[in-house]
Parts: sequence; C-alpha cells; structure tokens
Amino acid sequence: MNNSIQSSSSSSVQLEGIAVIGPDGDQIGSIESAAIDQMSGAISLVVMSVGKFGFVAGRYLLPWNRLDYDRQLAAYRVNLTRKQLKASSLPEDPFGMGL
Repeated sequence: MNNSIQSSSSSSVQLEGIAVIGPDGDQIGSIESAAIDQMSGAISLVVMSVGKFGFVAGRYLLPWNRLDYDRQLAAYRVNLTRKQLKASSLPEDPFGMGL
C-alpha cells in the first residue's frame, strides 16, 4: 500500500486532520494523531476521529498499513465499513493524554 503523503516520511503534524474515506467514497473521519513504533521509528497506528455536529463522536485505532493514500483526493482510503469501525471503538482517552 502507498500510505505516504509525498514521500516515505511524514510527520504526525502533516497527518493530523487528513480525511479518511471509506469503501463507499464518503468521508468517515479524519486522522487525529499517530503512534510511532519505538523499535522501528515508523508509524504503526493512527487515531481516527469521527465527528457529529462539530464534536468528536468517536475515536478509532487503525493500523497504519490499512490506510492507502489517494493523491487525487489528498485523503487516506480505508477498506472498513462504519459497522466494522464501531466494533473497534476506543475509550474516550485512548492514550491517557487528553486526546
């Protein structure tokens, strides 16, 4: 999968706010933060937030390798339905950092 924005390295700040598109082509959320694997130094997970009425309604932990960057849309695609995402819902504060 090609999950790079412009090259093989991206900072978490570059990722924050980028749309995540589901298999039906609709935006299902946006990237809120990224987790770095301490051993490899590579992004391993992202937290995707889903909003309702301008508020965060849920957060979902997604493996980085499940995301595929679409250059035309400037967004990430994920082959997961909303139902599948709901089954993987995170606690309100997934990393204990006030996210």
